[in-house]
Amino acid sequence: MGIVLTILVLSLIAEAVSAASMTQVVGGGLIGNPIPGKTIDSPSDFGFAVTREGGTFVCSMAGPLTGGFKGLKVMTVEGPVNKGSLKIMGTTATLSGKATVVLVPGMQKEPVQILNDVPFTVAVGMGGPGKGWLMMKVPAFTKVLGGDTGGMVKIGSISGGK
Repeated sequence: MGIVLTILVLSLIAEAVSAASMTQVVGGGLIGNPIPGKTIDSPSDFGFAVTREGGTFVCSMAGPLTGGFKGLKVMTVEGPVNKGSLKIMGTTATLSGKATVVLVPGMQKEPVQILNDVPFTVAVGMGGPGKGWLMMKVPAFTKVLGGDTGGMVKIGSISGGK
């Protein structure tokens, strides 16, 4: 009887772990217009893949479509997403982690700044162009920038669920 109970308990644990790891949010694309009253104008490329076990997130402002943000030629926020931080509520999700932030001023011999272990939180709305959205809060920069960054998905999509 003890062996049967042990096998049953282990099976239930394996099912719970499998179900938890199946919960995910993934996205990639281009952020266009800001979310009125919630984000500042901050066109950017983004990509992320997150489960309850963690994941990765990157936001990049560089090149002809997204470069030039606040006088910077390049700005990236990239890092791991904390295990257990993914929360999905209907068609929205939140996640958090600590990023490396790279700031490249004018690319004319000005010093590049690399900041490590910068806390960030991201909220997303599922959907494609004109429907999906992303809002990134980096407390170390929110006040200096004048608000949170992000906006509406212009190209790409955000999807997720269980």
